[in-house]
Amino acid sequence: MSTMNNQITVELNGLAAKATSAKAGSTGKTKAIISMMLALFGIIVTVTGLGLMAAPHGPAAAQGWTFLGMSGRVMKDLHIWLGFGMVLPVMAHMVLNFKMFMGECKQLFR
Repeated sequence: MSTMNNQITVELNGLAAKATSAKAGSTGKTKAIISMMLALFGIIVTVTGLGLMAAPHGPAAAQGWTFLGMSGRVMKDLHIWLGFGMVLPVMAHMVLNFKMFMGECKQLFR
């Protein structure tokens, strides 16, 4: 009877290990997707911000000026909407990496 219990325990431990590794892989993939989204959105927001900074203002802006093929209106819209679009991924990133963040804070402030 003892052998049977040990065998069941080993099999259950194997299943638990497989479930844990599958969950870790899923979390890793989620973190990678969020990181790529943040990197892409961040690059676009940076480029459009630079374009908006370099764009002419006042009456000169009405003359059809473009930056990398984008008008001032398109740059402004992209900049605003992707900036707002970064809010949820940043929050998800903070939740998924909270343990690491707290460890870094402890290292920084000790």
